[in-house]
Amino acid sequence: MSRRPIDRKLLASFINMLSNGVVTSLEWHRFVINHYADPLMERARSECARIFHEERDPKHISIEHRNALLLLAEELRCTA
Repeated sequence: MSRRPIDRKLLASFINMLSNGVVTSLEWHRFVINHYADPLMERARSECARIFHEERDPKHISIEHRNALLLLAEELRCTA
């Protein structure tokens, strides 16, 4: 089974789901453990990891962190 390559739009969709606390551990590993050659994608990945390291509960994140994730997703989408 082949997977769709991760591009800016797909990463943005993942970050939207992440901001709503509806990501599986498989999705987390696919999108956040993976590193990217694209500098913006790598910055977004790193920021997701940092936020969820601070939060500890992906189902209940602060408004501040949720907004930061949504801004990242928007930036990825606008530059795709």
